[in-house]
This record gives sequence, structure tokens and C-alpha cells, in this order.
Amino acid sequence: MIRIICAVLLYSSLCFSQQTDEVDFLELNAEVEIDTLNRQVKGSVQVRFNALQNIDSVYLDAVDMSIEPLKDSPYKIVEKEDKVWITSNFKKGKTYIAEFSYECQPKQTVYFVGFESNLKQYPSQVWTQGQGKYTSHWLPSLDDMNDKLIFNITYLAPKNYEVIANGKLSRTRSRLDHKSWSYEMKHPMSSYLVAFAMGNFRGTTYKSDKGTPLQLYLETRHADKASFTYKHHEEIFNFLESKINVDYPWQNFKQVPVRDFLYAGMENTTLNIFSDSFVVDSIGGNDKSFVNVQAHELAHQWFGNLVTETSSRHHWLHEGFATFYALEVEREIFGEDYYYFKIFKSAEELKSLSDKGKGQVLVKTGGSSLTYYEKGAWALIILRDIVGQEVFQQAVKNYLTTHAYKNVTTDSFMDEVESVYGQNLTNFKERWLYQKAFQSKQTLGFLKKNEFIQDYMKLAAFRETRLNFKSERLDEALDFPVNEYLGQEAVYQLSNEDMTLALPIYKKALSTNNLFVRQAVASSLTRVPKALKTEFETLLDDDSYTTIEKSLLHLWMSFPEDRSLYLDKVKDVIGFQDKNVRLLWLTLNLATPDYEPKQKANTFQKLSGHTQPRYPYQIRQHAFGYLYQINTFTQKNYKNLMKGVFHPVWQFKKFCRELLDTLMKDDKHRENIEKLAKGFTIQEKTFFNNRY
Repeated sequence: MIRIICAVLLYSSLCFSQQTDEVDFLELNAEVEIDTLNRQVKGSVQVRFNALQNIDSVYLDAVDMSIEPLKDSPYKIVEKEDKVWITSNFKKGKTYIAEFSYECQPKQTVYFVGFESNLKQYPSQVWTQGQGKYTSHWLPSLDDMNDKLIFNITYLAPKNYEVIANGKLSRTRSRLDHKSWSYEMKHPMSSYLVAFAMGNFRGTTYKSDKGTPLQLYLETRHADKASFTYKHHEEIFNFLESKINVDYPWQNFKQVPVRDFLYAGMENTTLNIFSDSFVVDSIGGNDKSFVNVQAHELAHQWFGNLVTETSSRHHWLHEGFATFYALEVEREIFGEDYYYFKIFKSAEELKSLSDKGKGQVLVKTGGSSLTYYEKGAWALIILRDIVGQEVFQQAVKNYLTTHAYKNVTTDSFMDEVESVYGQNLTNFKERWLYQKAFQSKQTLGFLKKNEFIQDYMKLAAFRETRLNFKSERLDEALDFPVNEYLGQEAVYQLSNEDMTLALPIYKKALSTNNLFVRQAVASSLTRVPKALKTEFETLLDDDSYTTIEKSLLHLWMSFPEDRSLYLDKVKDVIGFQDKNVRLLWLTLNLATPDYEPKQKANTFQKLSGHTQPRYPYQIRQHAFGYLYQINTFTQKNYKNLMKGVFHPVWQFKKFCRELLDTLMKDDKHRENIEKLAKGFTIQEKTFFNNRY
């Protein structure tokens, strides 16, 4: 059993927006016990609030919770329709304190990971993801971000765990086999940003240029990967604080990776919880950069956490700004070409959707991620170009300082810009904020100011041209010193072309020794000609797990006589956290009859075993995919697949359901699965019978 003691401040719900005018919730102190055996949460709550009007009741959101008021409570406290109602004769201007206990079994928001596993490689974790309005599934709170509060949270957990949460750790205290962790916040925040992560974590603390503690956590087993995973972390923080020109508004900034996280990352106040797929070693760090996610979630500490939208209609104020400033960080670290290439690609995607009539208004409820993130960032890029860097930066500073710890609309920001600029921006607002169509002409004009983009567009214009008419241009794009974006474009244009003409260009691409140009060759050249065999084999030595994975597969397919050599070459390579190279190796091993023939049963058992729920979902997805390719499933694999259709990560759940649909169309698989149906759980039987 894990006990957690929390002190939290709450706010009111949009569904009952009149409560914001009637009551101001000030503080909530809660003692919370998390039962990892029964997946239950229990606690006692003390809530303090100020009546703004003469009222007879107030409420907190509490989803599927049972409530018990204290015996001597002066108020009537009951749960009804997913709310805790506190009833009495409350007088305007007076402050009240109510207390009660509660318990619940959260169906979401709190995730217990690895508690059914005996794999020491994947120790158990508990973490939260309450984005939007879901904290009320485990903690009585308010499903509205318009009433901000201060949180002071104490956690009680087994001594072998570390608990990381919002705010500053003020004290710890040992109690028998448990340890308490007290966290305090100085400033108010919306309760959807309340979060904690518990696991076998160990942290290291650094200081920013202005003295803010930067606390970096990893699971103990990943301690040797800290410098690669968190590369540039100090540079990111210092640059953003300087670029935004408003001091970081909280006590510290913490980052912790968790297993099976629902998204890339989440900007809980002072605490970025992110997917452990970004945990890398020295080689993985070449392929996967955590810079964008770090910068994006850090930017949210200002845009979203310090100033918060009044409703989802203005959600671009969160995501557009975070995307914009993450791009600025990448520009600083990776250079101008990287920046312009990235915004060029996002503009292409936005234009494509807009041309199909699928463009969306930026200031509107229900927009897509592409709209809020990418179109929102582009709106800010163009706005800065119109008003100039100095005006833009001053307007952003005024916006953040004027509305600090408050809620805002799009007009809140635009009023600040127009005030500093001294002119109205009606045309900009009409075109970028309230039109569905993406302003591709204006965007193209901006992009063409950059010389690299001009060169890239000239090269890209040859995509539909036959190789004999463009070979000289592609060859030129690979001249030393090669630009990796132009080099990759040149390589991709060789696909399906006459190999006689393409061969010398491929050789030149491989001789550049540019990691990403060589990776483009590994990815795009699926059938390797003998004339390129020697050069292509060198890709297996690259410091890139993506390159190794792709080149292994393509060499194995192209040269059957040397399959054993290739398998020996990468036998000990694991790859990323999803074991991309290792699982491919196991599959190719099984598909190579004369390679380790006596070990086939053991090899299959290793591949098949990775479908078990105790593994991270990315590993399971790879294993299921490879088993499908070799068309071999055991009873356990079918059962594990059925468990996957209820996984909380929607991408994996979707994958499992689609794979099950495919298997059910095959007579052999269908017969095998139907035989197992009797042993399904009630939930599984209901799903299976309704779907098939």
C-alpha cells in the first residue's frame, strides 16, 4: 500500500460557471492513500473557500467517489452526480473550511504500471496524467482551469520509491518502512496541472543562470544515460528564459520519464512527465532528440501554466506559443537550416490540408493538434515578422506580466501586441486567427527570404524529373561540405531510378560520412545492388540505431548468402527503448533456417515473450507486428493481444484492435481465437462478442 498526503487548492467548473462568481476556492489539504494492490485511492480532505455571494451550496468535482463527512462537520456533505456538494448558509465575504474523507478506484488519470510484472528490468511505477479536466478522477477538485490555487502536497510512499511532484520539496520524513515527501507551491495554478510520479527514480540537480534548480530524474537502471537524454538541458532553460524575457515563474523545474506514457510529454507545473522512449544512450541520442519536447513543455510553464486559456476556444495560446518557442530553441541549438527546414515542412502539411478544404480556424473549440500547434506557431512567426522582433518581445512580456496567474483569451494577447505596435492588426487577425485557409502565399514569401530554403525548393522541384536530366544537380547537392537536408533530398530522389545512373550518386552519398544522408540511403534503398554491397555494409557500423535497423533488413533481403554474417554483426545490439534492432534480429534469425538451428525454439520464445503486458507497449507492438509477418501466434500471444485492446495508450490500443480484426479474417487464426474466448474476462468477452 502506498499512502500520499496532499495539500491542494481547487477551482470551479465551466459546466457550472456561475460558481466562479459565487465562490473562490482557496486551499485544499488532502491526505491520500494509493492502494497499489487494489488500484484504489483513499483520502481525507480539508477545503478552504471564500463565499463571494450569499449561497447555500458549493461543490467539488469528484468522479465515481464515495464521500464520508467528519462526524462533527457543521455542513451537509454528500456526493451526487460526480460532485461533492457542501451545503450550509454561506455568507458573502466569509471564509469557510470543510472536511471529509473519500475513496475511489480511478478508471483513468492515475496509472499503475508494472505491478503485475516480475521483470526487474521494468520496476513498477505510478504516475498521473490529468490533462484537461481529469484530476477529479483521483483527487476531489474542479474541472475548470479558471480558478487557480496554490498546492502544498505531501506524499507517503515505500522507502524504495522516489516521489516527484509539483513544487519544492520542503521536507522528508521516514515512518517505519515508508517515507513522506512534502512539496509546496508558492503561486496558484489550475488543478489539471496537479501531478506526481512515483518509481525507482534518482535525480541530479543543476542550477540555471538565474539560480532556478533544474532537477533531472531517471530510473536507476538508466543512470548512465543521463548526459545523453538531457543533453542541452541547461542551455534550453537559460535560452528560453532569456528569449521570453520574463523570469521563470515557479520554484524549480523537474523532468522525469515514465513507462507507457500517453503522450510525448506533459507540462504539469514545475514537473514535466515524459515518455521514456526519449531515454537514450550515446548512439540513440544521434537519432532521437529530446530537445523539442523539453523546450515545448518548458515553454508551457509560461504559456499555459502562468497564463491559462479561459476555454479550449483559445487553446492555441498554449500550444502555438509552446511550439513557437520550442522551434526557437532548436534554431539556437541546431542552426538556421534546421529551423527553416522544419517550419517549411509544417507549412507544406498545413497547405496540403487547406487545399483539400480541411483547414481550420485557429481560434475555435475542437481544433486539431496540427491547427493549435503548427498553425498557431506559424501565426506567431508571421506576427513577429509584421511587427518586428522588439515589438513582439515587449508585447509577449506585457502579456505574461499583466495576466500572470490568471486566465486569458486571444484578445488578451492581441490587445497587448496592438498596444505596443501602435496600430491595429485587423488584417492579421482576420487572415490568421479567423480564416480556415492556411495563408500559404504569405508563408512562402517569408520562407523565400532564407537562402537555404531557396536552394532546397530548387532541388525539390526536380522530384518529377527523370534522373538522366537531373543527375548532375543531385551529385552537386552531395558536394563537400554536404548540407544534410539537401543531401537527404538528393538521396530520396534516387528511388526507383535507373541504378546505372544512380549508383555513383549513392556511392557519393555514402562517402559523405554524414549520419543522416547515410541514413537516407539505408532507409530508401531496399534492394542493394552488388556494386554497392561493400559500401552499404558499412552502414551497420554507423552510430545510429535507425540506420542499423534499416541496413540490416535490406542487406538480409538483398544477399541471402551472407545473412549469417549480418546477423552475427549486430547480434548484441539492442537499439532504442523499444528494442527496435533486437526484435528485428530475432525475427530475421527465425527466418534464416541455417542460422543457429538448435536455438530456434528459444529464439521464438524470446520474440513471442515480448508481447506480454509486463513489457512497455512499444516493445509489444513491435513483437506483435513481427509475429504477424512470420504468421505464427501462440495461445499466449492471442491472449496478450486481447489484453492490448484495452491499453490506455490509444495508439497501441488501436493497433491491437486492427491486428485482431485482421487475424479474425483468417480461418486458422479465427478458430484458434474462438477456442480461447471461453477463458476471456467479462470485459474481453463483451468486446469480442460485440465486435465479432
